[in-house]
Amino acid sequence: MLSGSGAARHYGYSSARVKAMESRLVSNKTMHEIMNAKDAGTIISILFQGDYKKDLEEFGGLSIKGELIDFALSKNLAKNVSKLVQISPTTERVLIRAIAGKWNLYNVKIAIEAKERKSSYDSIARYIIDYGRYDAAAIKEAMREDTIEGMLNKFMINSPYKDILKDGLEAYKKSKSSPDAVAAIDKSYYKLLGDVIIGLRVVDNSAARIVKMDVDMKNLIYLIKAKRAGIKFSDISGNLISSGNISISELEQMYGSSKDIESMVAQAKLYDLKGAVDIYKESKGRQLLPFEIGIRNSIFKNSVSILNHSILSFGAILAYAYMKEIEIFTLRVIINSKIYGLSKEEANRLIVWKTE
Repeated sequence: MLSGSGAARHYGYSSARVKAMESRLVSNKTMHEIMNAKDAGTIISILFQGDYKKDLEEFGGLSIKGELIDFALSKNLAKNVSKLVQISPTTERVLIRAIAGKWNLYNVKIAIEAKERKSSYDSIARYIIDYGRYDAAAIKEAMREDTIEGMLNKFMINSPYKDILKDGLEAYKKSKSSPDAVAAIDKSYYKLLGDVIIGLRVVDNSAARIVKMDVDMKNLIYLIKAKRAGIKFSDISGNLISSGNISISELEQMYGSSKDIESMVAQAKLYDLKGAVDIYKESKGRQLLPFEIGIRNSIFKNSVSILNHSILSFGAILAYAYMKEIEIFTLRVIINSKIYGLSKEEANRLIVWKTE
């Protein structure tokens, strides 16, 4: 890891650009104003004063319609992810591209799920992150294919993600199940990310820690689903990713020694999931989203810490990416809660952006 004058030379330009981008993130004060806003229109007015103005103008400005808000938020995320790749030092650009690949594959996974439901591109367009290899135009074109297999084959043509998508295609051929295809894509991608983490440890260990949290989130959500379905650990261990903060042996111990989901997640000491357990118990459909939010909150806090204390580092670049993703996630929850009439208490339970 570089330090002193070496870090200043290597990360000086990137640091200045990220600092400028960070200054345009929604502040804690503004986020609380947004949380307490009386309606979606008031929130749009607040966002119009900051980094979202140009994106909102593209889809209707202050008169933007409900579903078009998601288009504007996705556009903003795509724009900022693209900037991060451009401003990263050349030597680390391969790392940020690999990490940014999750937004490319996110679009592919949404398309797979939509195709299985026989839904059109228009039904998912608002959620597409218009960035990279699988931007809005690529997704729309691929979804013209009649089948999931045809669509995946189209996505694979001359693609840097060909091997990852091939695993998804093979899984789908076996089971004809979109969840299996998505799980195979996730496993392959995060396996690739394991190699990236090794490189990150050399460049910036704090950055590696954040990515490993992302891996933990995938593993824990997968274990929770398996525990709820009563599946043996030996039947699901092959789908776990070994590059997280929580080792596979620890995950096996957690899984085998717990009688239910609540006692299992209580053993994930790196994450404060007590609140998530309480919400899970109270929810009618026993939703898993609270667990994802609990882990995202840990990623949020670590990202804030890195941005505050590690300016001249790759960690600051990566932390911004996660902060921006969480900001978009939080804004979507708050705005949609206003549109669909959720109570403030219900909305707060779904929000990642937790500040003391």
